[in-house]
Amino acid sequence: MPFITPSDRDAIISLCKIHDETHDMWKPDFRRCIVYKSYFIKYGPHGSLRFEYETQRYIHGMTIDDPSAPRVAEVIDYFSPERRMAYLVMELIDHTTPADNALEKVAAALQWLASVPAPAGLTLGSVGGGPARHKLFKHYKAPLLFSSKQALQNYMNKALEWIPPRCRPAEMSFSDDKIIFIQSDMDSSNFFLDGNGRICLIDFDGVALLPESFASHTLHSKTNPFASKVAEYLDWPRTPNLYSLGRAGTIVHMISDRTLGLDQDGLPDTRL
Repeated sequence: MPFITPSDRDAIISLCKIHDETHDMWKPDFRRCIVYKSYFIKYGPHGSLRFEYETQRYIHGMTIDDPSAPRVAEVIDYFSPERRMAYLVMELIDHTTPADNALEKVAAALQWLASVPAPAGLTLGSVGGGPARHKLFKHYKAPLLFSSKQALQNYMNKALEWIPPRCRPAEMSFSDDKIIFIQSDMDSSNFFLDGNGRICLIDFDGVALLPESFASHTLHSKTNPFASKVAEYLDWPRTPNLYSLGRAGTIVHMISDRTLGLDQDGLPDTRL
């Protein structure tokens, strides 16, 4: 794989700027992505893209010499002039086809992802110390860097307190949940087959360490037929927390205080 030169970086910055100027950024299908030479480039604010970079680089490293692993594009470069806009440069995987009809391979990729061990020092969230992303959180991003699954459990159960007791669902328990890497964005476009028929994982913005219940919620979504079909090829049990998670997520999206008055340990924030 060729190296990125300073002139390549300048060209990438220029092309990304042109991409923004010549496309309607408000369209739902707009993506901050371009192709340059033999590279695929994703760009965006450094504050969020750097966690995607760290996660993709880590997961790719785990695929090396593992024949059972899905294919993950190798990260070639990451740079962010002045720590504002950032550019994630990765290998371009050619001759791809959609994985819509390869559901068993998608399921196998998720099974492998769930088996990847967490890097040292990381309990929950993205590699590099970023907040986890999931549609249950307001703006699809955890409001806190939760220190444990107990802290996250406290947070989700706190949301249930906004529901009147007569119709409040049961409290959630994550005590039996493993903490696993999950893909919370189960859009079919995040999976494809390369020219050899190998399943590929892309878009690590939605990949993070979370309790298994969150993966179950994603896979059993009534609004995502693709995820539901993939779930049929996995032997993952449906979490008993499913209904309560959904109700809590609705409350979280409605409340203006995203932290619900709690700190990262899931305890009342004494600073408030």
